[in-house]
Amino acid sequence: MAKYVPRVLVCGDVEAFRKKIDRPAEVVGQIDFKEKNFTAEDIKNLLENTAEYLIFTDDAELYDYLKKFPKHWQSMSVEGFAKINRDGFFSCDILEFIIALLNREKFSKRVLDFDCFFGKSNFRTKCYLKVELDCIAENLYPIYENVYGKIYRAFEECKFHHFDALILSNERTPEEFIDVLIETDASTEKIFAFVRKNSALESWLAANQNIFAQVKVFKTANGAWCLIEKIMPPADVGVYVVTHKDAKLSALPEGYKFIHAGHALAKKDFGYAGDDTGENISRLNPFLDEVTALYWIWKNTSHTHTGFCHYRRFFTSNMTQKNFDAEKILSAEEILSLLRDYDIIVQNEGFTDRTQLETMILSTGQPDLVRVAERIVRSHLIRTQPDYLDAFDDVINGFIIFPAAVHVTRRNIFNAYCEWLFSFIIEATEEMRDKIEANGKSLGEMGHDYSRVAGFFCERLFTVWLMKNHLRIKELPIMHREDV
Repeated sequence: MAKYVPRVLVCGDVEAFRKKIDRPAEVVGQIDFKEKNFTAEDIKNLLENTAEYLIFTDDAELYDYLKKFPKHWQSMSVEGFAKINRDGFFSCDILEFIIALLNREKFSKRVLDFDCFFGKSNFRTKCYLKVELDCIAENLYPIYENVYGKIYRAFEECKFHHFDALILSNERTPEEFIDVLIETDASTEKIFAFVRKNSALESWLAANQNIFAQVKVFKTANGAWCLIEKIMPPADVGVYVVTHKDAKLSALPEGYKFIHAGHALAKKDFGYAGDDTGENISRLNPFLDEVTALYWIWKNTSHTHTGFCHYRRFFTSNMTQKNFDAEKILSAEEILSLLRDYDIIVQNEGFTDRTQLETMILSTGQPDLVRVAERIVRSHLIRTQPDYLDAFDDVINGFIIFPAAVHVTRRNIFNAYCEWLFSFIIEATEEMRDKIEANGKSLGEMGHDYSRVAGFFCERLFTVWLMKNHLRIKELPIMHREDV
């Protein structure tokens, strides 16, 4: 990252100044307040046009100066300057300004302090702030839990979360600023960025305002806070109802669509979109069940909010709803609202009497088949996603999962899950298809209760992926249809 090098006017001995600091600083001059009768206007001009800080090497001179100019917060002792922990230009003017700006915006959710601006500003509580703040910081005193709701060690831990805005306060080149915009693109629509006066970033923003929906510039000490609103696609909900038969529903809510899984091998066509167009793995449906539809959704759609459920299983927000009612299906409006607070909607966790491995053995009646399939899945997981092996073992040998892998989420999260799953499950499935035999029959000849063993593992793998990712999970009940 671009290293912030403050411009300082030394009030006193320059050599004494250099001996007491070990941080970069550009000394732009030396002045003696005893010899000149500076006015407040003189100081203002110096701090706006010449230097960012006035640094005193003599405490007595600083005392005399502060008696005359008590609110000049960019003036300090060399010891204070040496220890100040900042990665960019800072003054109390800036702190007060961003507090007022954030409070005025009246955010309804959370703001991410990307550069830990308030922590580095020595806040101890959030008494002046009306917004809910999270931040990214490797090390902070425990007291900062009173400032921030959540402290992340790295952006990786919150990359799937959505925020009302991000605060960027560190010094950045235009290239570094663009990198942050790309990295956080799915996390927010708004950026609060402090842009230092006469910096390369200031020039870049002035020349490229047209690539954003709006850029508001609020001038403050030695720069400006820029409220940048990105151009975002309109919200588009696409929840696919996976089926292999006539689902017998006259209509679906807005944003819902049927998808015929295994359409490439189907003997009947029910008029639904099939999973065998575009890039697809429809012919693996006898082994993967609805997962072939998941692959098709991933490769052939671009909804901003995506998910899938089954023709017999539908999400509802009605916690007491027991019988299926098409009017109680979770609406697109409810999905968009929930996914402002949460990252993913899933079915309520389910308990099983046996471990997941034992449950699959009981479902198939084929212990050897399940054991061989487990070894194959495990070997491909180790090859492509070794960091997930611990979670895989915990889920397969555990009693609780998120059943059926039904879910709705934002597109970047959906893509991340699919990229992970399909990095190994297709090859694992093909190995099962080609190598597993029993009583002289290949896996595909054993009957659907046996051939779909890879699909059984996929259902558990959804929980494996959730285990290893930082997601705010919203559980909702499922309405089951019994009439199809």
